[in-house]
Amino acid sequence: MGAFYFPGWSQPDRWYCVKANRATLHPLMGYYREGDPTVADWQIRWALEGGVSFFAFDYYCYRGGEMLEAALADGFLRSRYIDEFRFCLNWCNHQPPETQDAEELELFGDLVIDKYLRHPSYLRIDGRPVVMILAGYSFVKTLGVERAKEAFDALKRRCSEAGLGGMYLACGDGEVTSEEGVRQCIDAGVDAFFQYNYPYAGSGISGPGTHAEAPYADLAQQGQGLWRYWSALTKGAYWPTVMAGWDRRPWTKDLDLVRTGFSPDRFADQLRLAKEHTDRGDVILIEAWNEWGEGSIIEPSQELGFACLDRVREVFGQAKTAPRSEPAAPPAADLTLPLIEQWRFDHGPEGWTPANTTPVTHSWGTISVTSTSNDPLLNSPATYLAAEAYDAIVVRMRITPGEGQTGVTTGQLFWSTVDRAVCEGLSLSFEVSVDGEWHEYVLPVADNPEWKGTIDRLRLDPVAAPGLKIDIDRIEIRPRAR
Repeated sequence: MGAFYFPGWSQPDRWYCVKANRATLHPLMGYYREGDPTVADWQIRWALEGGVSFFAFDYYCYRGGEMLEAALADGFLRSRYIDEFRFCLNWCNHQPPETQDAEELELFGDLVIDKYLRHPSYLRIDGRPVVMILAGYSFVKTLGVERAKEAFDALKRRCSEAGLGGMYLACGDGEVTSEEGVRQCIDAGVDAFFQYNYPYAGSGISGPGTHAEAPYADLAQQGQGLWRYWSALTKGAYWPTVMAGWDRRPWTKDLDLVRTGFSPDRFADQLRLAKEHTDRGDVILIEAWNEWGEGSIIEPSQELGFACLDRVREVFGQAKTAPRSEPAAPPAADLTLPLIEQWRFDHGPEGWTPANTTPVTHSWGTISVTSTSNDPLLNSPATYLAAEAYDAIVVRMRITPGEGQTGVTTGQLFWSTVDRAVCEGLSLSFEVSVDGEWHEYVLPVADNPEWKGTIDRLRLDPVAAPGLKIDIDRIEIRPRAR
């Protein structure tokens, strides 16, 4: 029994959207910093007590560069309990298929063979280290079956030369959409297939973009159907995944599907179905240990405690003896959400990032860009403000025309809340002078009935034309008069 592990929580600001969203789950440990071995100590202890024997770490690399590796490299591999646990890599190769070639596999081997695959706690099947590639079929599509087999074999040979006995290769099913695709993968050297998640199955929703709701209870039926289908397609070489919920509101707000009615008991129903489906000692995966931004979580939470892990232990009865000594207490994990009311740009852009403009420059308390399209914009850093405490946003800026440009243009201010993404309804338009002079624009956001809740970010579209130089001296969220 394994669980996918998402390594996205090494920086405090990654947690802001989770803490600010009251509808989702929140970590029992507090807002921890991955990469700290004491955090890994507790996570390993809890996993073992709950019957989870390994983590499949989401692993990100491209052209020889790693990303989000701190949780594994700095935390788990330095945990005092790592010798009692197992781990493997789930290579999340999200790059375009045409980049997935023999060179990329060679660079992947350079990164992982010595650093991870040779570790004594690395997961093995049939004596071989398990490498999961989320979009493994990309290599087959790019290279063709024969050349993909050559590239996979080269990586397996390197593992053998490192004393690892080869490599057990598992491929994600996301791009394998036919019996022919499965056959091609097997011919190229794939040993097994797996599924990361299936949140939209049977919902009528194809992906993010709009808000929708569907019962979590339906996932049990959908999951069972998918397991049967893929097991038949792969002739049994398939690892089923059980989803522990789906609620991406911390990340996507009101622009995605929410699986409603999740409960530990309904989760247990899915676990039982997965057990009945395999019942041969095959690998079963859970999505996920800690997808806090996607609401798919079995790590202990403030709201559910250890209930999900209790269900894993009850269904599979595979709990191991906890590590022999109590872990040290993890470091204080308090998290204060930023509350910023003004930006004077005395020390640079102060977190504002432009798009559809030239690169931002800074001089004497002013940031400057030039618009390169009809839709230049600047996004603010995160700031969590109670809308009812503020009535206006003040922008002091200067718009200098290019050759032959004069008069006025239109600016627009957008905002988002912890519950709603940026949209036209959360905006205010205003007339902007294009005369090379400084102007202070007072934007009465409180006049918009949608100025409510907790504001978490601003977006300023200062002009609506290309070739205009934009200087901004100050942006201020003005408190209501007391």
